[in-house]
Amino acid sequence: MLWEWAVEVANAGRRVMRAGLWAESLRRHGQPLAARAAIVLLVLLLGGCGGVRFLSGDDTRIPGQLFKPDQPGPLPAVVLLHDCAGLRSFHVSWAKTIQSAGYVAFLVDSFGPRGITNICADGSTMAQMATERVHDAYGALRYLKTLPFVDAQRVAVMGWSHGAWTVLEALSSYPYRTSAEQFRAGIALYPYCAPFGPSRFRAPLLILSGSMDDWTPAKTCVNLERWRRNEAPPLTVHVYDGAYHSFDDPTWGGATRSYLGHTLAYDAKATKDAEIQVVSFLRHYLQ
Repeated sequence: MLWEWAVEVANAGRRVMRAGLWAESLRRHGQPLAARAAIVLLVLLLGGCGGVRFLSGDDTRIPGQLFKPDQPGPLPAVVLLHDCAGLRSFHVSWAKTIQSAGYVAFLVDSFGPRGITNICADGSTMAQMATERVHDAYGALRYLKTLPFVDAQRVAVMGWSHGAWTVLEALSSYPYRTSAEQFRAGIALYPYCAPFGPSRFRAPLLILSGSMDDWTPAKTCVNLERWRRNEAPPLTVHVYDGAYHSFDDPTWGGATRSYLGHTLAYDAKATKDAEIQVVSFLRHYLQ
């Protein structure tokens, strides 16, 4: 298996099994060079980062990668939640962007320990997992609060697509409303906003979406912002004109691609601005 080769290259303690599974899938679909390149890329990107495990709220042992800035703490931190296809290289790139801005980034793998690789084609599983992954988010928050280099009072949560849906669930979750552990802020890239209506979120929230998104339409998020106008904590929605779902994933390239009946495309301009928006938001609310 390719992932075994990746573990050998990355040395003990590097959590790259997810990369191996992804690469093995590429190999089976006749893309062996892309498979090996995928592993090499992730091994290089993950190099030097701390692989850990923490206990989720449903007692699942969840693996994660810590990206710590090379500066004294305690530092603010961000929990990162992947999309419905699991961990991929662009999530690692985002973690490094956040790390370079002076924040501890904690990239969480919700699927690996549950034996899941992809839930994008199963709507009922996505709905169920959005709730289950809330436990992962708060478990990650509890874990970060035990680390001496993390400022326990300045932790945000950020996610993409299904992970972004989980962010909205986490910030409005009824079971966690009285929890001593609360996120200071939330960031959601192209989330599924439809289930939330005029929900009340417990922390400032930034939503970034594309005007051409036909999987999780930006309109529902814009409506959410309209319903909550002038309410606290603030909700901000930024829509990128002409951008599609997963606009920040270079895997898709500049041309549009069809995936499960939805259109995906990378948008370099939108991605660059999203990075600026995210860092600016973190600087404001995790100051």
